[in-house]
Amino acid sequence: MLTRRALVVGEGTSGLATTYRLLRSGWDVTVLTTGTPPRFDGVPAALTDFGFDAARRLGLLPALTQRRQPRCALVQVDSAGVPLAVHPKPSPRHPVLDRDDVVAVLNDVIGDAARRHDTRVPDLVADDCGVTATFANGDEDWFDLVVGADGACSAIRDAVFSPPDDDLPRWSTLSGRIELASSCAVSMHLATRSLRLHPLRDEQSAVSFAWRHTPGTPWRQQFADLGWLVPELVSRVDGEPSSGWARTGRWVHRRIVLIGDAAWYLGPHSERCVSLALGGAELLGDALDIFPDSDQALSWWERTLRPYVRRAQARNRAPQNREARWDSPSTRSVSWTR
Repeated sequence: MLTRRALVVGEGTSGLATTYRLLRSGWDVTVLTTGTPPRFDGVPAALTDFGFDAARRLGLLPALTQRRQPRCALVQVDSAGVPLAVHPKPSPRHPVLDRDDVVAVLNDVIGDAARRHDTRVPDLVADDCGVTATFANGDEDWFDLVVGADGACSAIRDAVFSPPDDDLPRWSTLSGRIELASSCAVSMHLATRSLRLHPLRDEQSAVSFAWRHTPGTPWRQQFADLGWLVPELVSRVDGEPSSGWARTGRWVHRRIVLIGDAAWYLGPHSERCVSLALGGAELLGDALDIFPDSDQALSWWERTLRPYVRRAQARNRAPQNREARWDSPSTRSVSWTR
C-alpha cells in the first residue's frame, strides 16, 4: 500500500496536532514552517472534554498534565477594575494549559518524524486525487492532502477559499508574559475591547489585549482611557498585534483542509482554542482512517466538527452569560503583587 502524503502549513497548535495525528496513521508529513518560533499567544485555558479526550487517546495527556498552569477563579471586572462576578475554578480533571506548553509537547512527540521546510506558502492546484504544490524556488510536489493551519490571517484560506467579507468583525490581539503574581485570573470585557490576565508558574502572568480592529490607530491608544492596572499592563507588553476574522465559511476544498484559527477563528480570549485544535486534529485523522474515500472523509469531518465550533463561538460571544457567583464575597480577597 502506498504511503499517503500530507503537507501541513503552520507550526502552531493545530498544525502540530494534525501532523502528529497523521503520523500515527502512517502518513508521510511535511510541515511548512515560518522560519521563526511561534510567539506567545493568548492566555491559559482549561482543556475541556472534547480536547481532553482527544489528548488522552493521542497519548499526550501525561506530558500536558506535567505542564499545567495554576487553576484559579476568573474575576470579571468593569473598566475601573471593580469586581462584578467570580467564575469558579475549572475542574481539577481538566489541566489548565497555554499554547506554548502544548506546542512544546507536540514538538517533543513529533521529533524528526516529520520533514520541515522554511518557505512561503506555495501555489496550490487541487484536483479530485490530490494537490500539486509549487514552491518559491519553482519545485513542484504532489500531496494527497494539504492542511491549512496557518492562523487567523491564513494565506491558504485567502488563496484557495473565498476571502473574508468586509462586514465580518475583525479583531486585533496582542499577548505577552510579564512579571506579575496574581491570585486569580481577571477578565475585562467592554464593547469594543477587552483584556485577560491569568497567573502562570514562577510568579509570572499572561496578559492578552483584544480590540475591534481600527486601521491607523496605535494599539496602546485603544486602552489609554482605562484605569486600574491597565496602564501598567499596557506598558509592559510589546510586540506587533495580529488580526483575525470570526468567519464561518467552508473548511474543505477538494483535498485542501482548513483547521484551527484558519477555519474557525473564535475571536479574542477564547477558552476553546486548544481543545478544538486537539479534538479537530484527532477527528480528522479518524475520518481519514475510517472512510476509504477521502472526499467522504473530509465531508464527514467538517459536518461532525461544526456543532462543537458553533457552541464555542456562541460561548465566546457571550462571556457574561457564563455561570458566575454575582457579588461573591471572594471578590473582596482578590490580590495582585507587582
